[in-house]
Amino acid sequence: MAQSSSSFTIDNKKEKVMVCNCNFEAKVLQAWTVDNPGRRFYTCEGRRVSNGYQTCNFFRWYDVEKPHGWQYTALLGAKNVMRQQREEISNLQNQVRELSLENVRIGGAVRLENESSGQTPPDSDLNCEACEALRGEILVLNERSMVYRNVLITLAVGFTVVICVFMGILKW
Repeated sequence: MAQSSSSFTIDNKKEKVMVCNCNFEAKVLQAWTVDNPGRRFYTCEGRRVSNGYQTCNFFRWYDVEKPHGWQYTALLGAKNVMRQQREEISNLQNQVRELSLENVRIGGAVRLENESSGQTPPDSDLNCEACEALRGEILVLNERSMVYRNVLITLAVGFTVVICVFMGILKW
């Protein structure tokens, strides 16, 4: 067991476990700042106390080096693509919501009117088709977002492996 002044690590068979100043297992999170896109770090997960939530503000980098070169560029590009897709998904969900509300409003008014005359409303079919088309677009964008997220994770893991191999060669 290696110890330092503020924390220590426990070598587990599966992975290293970092312990924060509270003597709890530190959580691994991922930074998405411009300087450190995709870089992982340890932080105190915190704990509930009687009057709220308490944390020791522990912080230590999990990844040895900052991303640089093509990986840095790829991570920033993927971050921007994911942000744009989230915005587009949100906009499409809002459109579906608005069309659904409009369909309910129009459908209710037309249904009352047409029940007496025995006709079917033509606009409600168009609104339903538009809603279904938007739902399909949302599903496609969600799938793309998952693919980009998986690419980001793969890049981060690959970067870490390359750095570890490089550092192993330097120590050898």
